[in-house]
Order: sequence, then structure tokens, then C-alpha cells
Amino acid sequence: MRKLIFVIALVSVFLVGTFAGTPMVQFFSQVIMPIPQPVVRTYDMYNTTYFPYEVKVTYYPGNATSQNLGLPSYWGVTNGGQSHNAAFTTTCTLLTQGVVWQQDFAHMAGAALIPMTAPQNMLPGASVMGTRSALVMLTQMVGEPLGVTMADNLLFVEEDSGPGSIFAVNPLNGQVVWYATGLASYAMNNPIVYDGIVYVTVGDVGFNFANFVHYEKGQFSSIHRGMAYGAIYAFNATDGELLWMKFTMGEAMPAPAVYNGILAYSDGGGEFMGVNATTGQVLWQDMMPGLFDSMSSVNYYVLPNGTPIFIAGFTSLTEPYGLLVAVNGMTGKEVWNASLPAPNKPFNTGMGDVPPAVDQQMGIVVQSTVANAEPNGTVDTMVLAVNATNGHVLWVTNLGRGYTPPAFKGAVPMIYNDTVYVGAPSLGKEFALNLMTGQIEWQTRLNGIGLPPSAPGGPRGGATYYENLLWVAGGPYVYVINPHDGEVLQQYYVGGRFGIVNPVIVGSTMYLTNSYGWVVAVPLYQVFPDYTLYA
Repeated sequence: MRKLIFVIALVSVFLVGTFAGTPMVQFFSQVIMPIPQPVVRTYDMYNTTYFPYEVKVTYYPGNATSQNLGLPSYWGVTNGGQSHNAAFTTTCTLLTQGVVWQQDFAHMAGAALIPMTAPQNMLPGASVMGTRSALVMLTQMVGEPLGVTMADNLLFVEEDSGPGSIFAVNPLNGQVVWYATGLASYAMNNPIVYDGIVYVTVGDVGFNFANFVHYEKGQFSSIHRGMAYGAIYAFNATDGELLWMKFTMGEAMPAPAVYNGILAYSDGGGEFMGVNATTGQVLWQDMMPGLFDSMSSVNYYVLPNGTPIFIAGFTSLTEPYGLLVAVNGMTGKEVWNASLPAPNKPFNTGMGDVPPAVDQQMGIVVQSTVANAEPNGTVDTMVLAVNATNGHVLWVTNLGRGYTPPAFKGAVPMIYNDTVYVGAPSLGKEFALNLMTGQIEWQTRLNGIGLPPSAPGGPRGGATYYENLLWVAGGPYVYVINPHDGEVLQQYYVGGRFGIVNPVIVGSTMYLTNSYGWVVAVPLYQVFPDYTLYA
């Protein structure tokens, strides 16, 4: 009887389709078409070494766009380039017009779905630790602390959740092309892309009790940051196939840098490593006992003779408590190190947190840090510029004094047209400095960003210079600023909280990540309707 009813229903649909015309037949054919199945790969080990968690890569070939989006094929350092300005033109009409979507990829990785409109007192642990600490904790362990990567026709984003994941996404609609879960620890930086490979570093912010014992005994060379595993992974950028991986000595929270086939990374155990970017084979290893890199992603400068030097910030457990270190990219030997000149003293993880910016043409490296801590909990925010060839200090500028921000204490500098743009989280301000002299050209207080000790502070991420405007993410807002005088032209509410996030702009589309776990694509005209008047 049931078979007879099914046959009658089936015939009825075809008859209705005959009278209704083509659309009904097309509707029916769409219903019975098989759904494409993803390609799933799992990895338990690499090169005779077991993983702590099963790495699972899920690939959806049908979600990739067939269009050439005109994106770069190379994302060599965090924020996209040596100067940290993440703005790109494109030949894609849709991106030029501006696309709109938002996705909670953290939810796919196993995190709870937290709306960006959720009040701060509802965040995990807020009732116990307070909203200030809850916001910081969420950034470190759930959402996306840094911005996206745009390369090889894809958007790449790392997730802290689950404990670490990476997603490759269609930039036009937010559909996942592939994603990998089960990384050894939290993934909290920019993925790096080179020659069809995407690199992901993982690690955590903690110290175990043994490290405190080493500190009390003055055994600084034995101290490593990171309670869980640290590691670096190399995936095929197109389909997510795992190509190679390495464990690290301590956390590997900073992003690596890659130049001319050499991938350089640093970690919480004082390692500065250079490997073959394609195979992972170790080329050189520089050990620096008593130093650790917290979140200072590696950058590079190419000497006039073509030799690259790789540069990262480290926290020292003895004076001067913070160093910029540059190593020869061919040999790994230290070329120079630099710190704040006396009487200034870097404080806490300041210099080991901030990724340095490099102006290749002028041969200048710029770093920001907190310094000169007082018992009342206040610090100076300082910006340091050094000669990229020899590390000689060119200038030091004090941006002002405020209460110590939690976690990431400085802000990522960005260089554009002989100007350094940098935030001060303890002051809630954005600054413009002359690249050659360090003179402050303007400073602007960003309304809506709460200050320590009641809030985490900001802005922390690098600014983006595009269409003769400065775009800055801080708190739950995107600020549009006149780069010539610091006037805030627009304060656009997004929601959630921006950690060390730089807006990534392609054509007329802005991409943002969020501590609540969301990735947002929004047209520039929606953020600031009058932006074309400044182009």
C-alpha cells in the first residue's frame, strides 16, 4: 500500500511539473541531486612522532570560487607585509563593490556560539573574574586574537577554539573550503602563505610551576613559556593536506616570516629557527637562553647584498628585560640586538609581544613597548626605531603614561608614507609619528574604548591605510580617521571585541575577526558612506 502511495505521489509530481512548466521540474531535480561529500583526512603522527590530538582536515571542493580574485599569492609576515599595511587592490568586481557576510567559525571548531551583541557580563567566567579579565581570557582561548590572511584566492583565519584550528574560506560568501581541527594548542595569529603552503603556529600563554621555581633560583635559561605543546604546521593552501609539522621548545604563538624559501620562527623557549619552507628541513637554529618570544611575530629586512635578516622581539628575564633580535637569514647567526636606551626599561612582555614593522626602503625597524613601570601600576608607552642594518637606535618617543594593560601590552605599528601609525592601549589613543624623527604629528583619543584597570584598553591591532583614510579596530568599533590630522570621521559599531585585530581591506570590502569567534565581511560604504570622497 505504501509503495502504491509513493508511486502515485511520484507520478503526480511529474504531471504537475508537466502542466506547471520547467520551474517545477527543475525544483524536483534539485531535491533529488546528491549532496557533494567532503574529503576528510586524519593525521595521528608525522615523521615517527605522534600528535597529542588527531588532526582532522575536512575539504569541501565545491565551495571554492572559480573566479580569479586577484589576491596576492604571498603573505610573508603577519598583517601581510613588512610595513603591516593590510590593504590590497583586486580585479574582482564583487570585492570592488563590497561583499557582506559573517560567520562564527569558532562554533564550527567546538566553541559556544556567542552573539556579538552579547553583553560583557554574560561572557564565560565574567561573574567570577569580572568583565575585564573575561574579555582577555576569551581572546586568548576562544576567538580570533589577530586578523585574517588573504592569499591564493582564499581567506585564512586561525581559531583558538578546540584547542586550535585553521579555516580556509571563500572570501565572496564565507563558505568553508577546508578546515583543520585538533592542532596541538591554541592558534592565535595570522597564517602565513608562501608558494601554495599555509603555515600555522600554535601555543599558549601559560607558565607551569617549575618555571616559577627556576625564576626564584635565578635559573633563567631554564624558563620556557607555554604549558601545553608548541608547534608549527604546514598545510597545502588549496585543500588542507598536511605537508609537514614540527614541535617547538615552548609556545609558538608568534607568526613566522618567510622570504626566498626560508621560513623563520621563534618561540617561548628562546629558539630562533630557520627551515626550508617547502620541506621543513632545519637550516639553522639560534638558541637564546633566558629569552622568550611571546607574540612578537617575525619580520624581515633584506640587506643591500640580498641577504635577508629576520627580526623578532623577545622578553628577557634579566636587564634590559626586552630585546629586538636580528639574525642572518642564511646562517642564523645574530646580526644585532637592540633595546630601549637607559634610563628607560622595557616592562613585562612588552617588547616580546609586539611584532616589529619594517620600512624596507628607508631601512628602519619600528617597535612599541611598555616601559618604566611604577608601583602604582602605571607605565609609559614607548616607540623605538632602529637602523635595520646594524640595530643602532635612531629615536625613542614616549607616547604617555597610563595604567598597565593586561595581556598584549603594546600595539602593532604600521608604516605608510614615512609615517608610523600606532596605538597605545593604556591610553586608548591612536598616534601618528614621523618615521625619520619620531616626532608626534597627532594623537587622538578613541571614544568607546574603556581604559585599564576597568577594561582591557586598546587599540592593539595595526591600522590600515586605504583610500587616503586610516581604518582602526578597537573595542567593539571600527574607527575611520583622517590620517593627516587625526580627526575621527566615523565610529562604526560592529560588536564583540577586537583584540590585536587589523582591518584587512580588499577592493571595497573589509574583513574583521573578533574575540567572540566571528569573521565579518563588510563593505567600506557601510562602515563610512562618504569614504569615496577622500580617495
